[in-house]
Amino acid sequence: MTGMGMINAGVTTQLLLSLFTVEGVVHYGVAGNANPSLHIGDVAIPQYWAHLALWSWQRYGQGPNDSLPFDFTKEVGYLEFANYTSNSSSSVDSDNQLNNIWYEPEEVFPVDGIPEETKHALWVPVDSKYYHIAQKLKGLKLKACINSTTCLSTIPKVELVDRGTSASIYLDNVAYRTFLYNKFNVSPVDMESASVAFICLQQRVPFIVFRALSDLAGGGSAQSNEADTFASLAATNSVTVVVEFVKLLSLHRKRWNML
Repeated sequence: MTGMGMINAGVTTQLLLSLFTVEGVVHYGVAGNANPSLHIGDVAIPQYWAHLALWSWQRYGQGPNDSLPFDFTKEVGYLEFANYTSNSSSSVDSDNQLNNIWYEPEEVFPVDGIPEETKHALWVPVDSKYYHIAQKLKGLKLKACINSTTCLSTIPKVELVDRGTSASIYLDNVAYRTFLYNKFNVSPVDMESASVAFICLQQRVPFIVFRALSDLAGGGSAQSNEADTFASLAATNSVTVVVEFVKLLSLHRKRWNML
């Protein structure tokens, strides 16, 4: 149990790896959904995770042609707040004192690296063997109803997706949800998984993440967040997938040991 947010998840993962002999990390939970092709109740298994809340926030008056402080990079790209000004008749004339935020990769100090030598990473891949095993989870039967009167409009499924993202932010805003999907092609958005990913990267421990989609991160038509209704159902689907994955992992470990 990590607790909420990036710091709690990072501390918990490091404690896990420090206090126990761990062969690999299987992390699971619920998440918001930024991908229009997925639905509430689906269980997403991303191949890559990123922390997209490490920013260089530009001062008002500066733009893409101005340099950033320290060694911050412009390679990842930025969000311009003026693009989301709703009371302007023309996007060309719009302005916003919040200006721009530039997304930055994380600094990583691998346990097997040179002390104090920094490496940078944005997208952290899950373990390739784990991801290969997870492909066999497609078609797994998942829960679609909370009770006899409250059911999802689509049958939940397991989906292997390209990317997931985390930040210590509960996302319930359609504009930012849409930006993240269009800019980074992310599906689940949560508050912990990238911390698990980066600790495992730093410690050279294989990992994989399963996140069941409990809401649309602000993209739904309802006034309230869908997680108020479907969080328990999503959590159940997440556990169902993890239990089945552990069974498959046990079978594959026996085969690996025989080779």
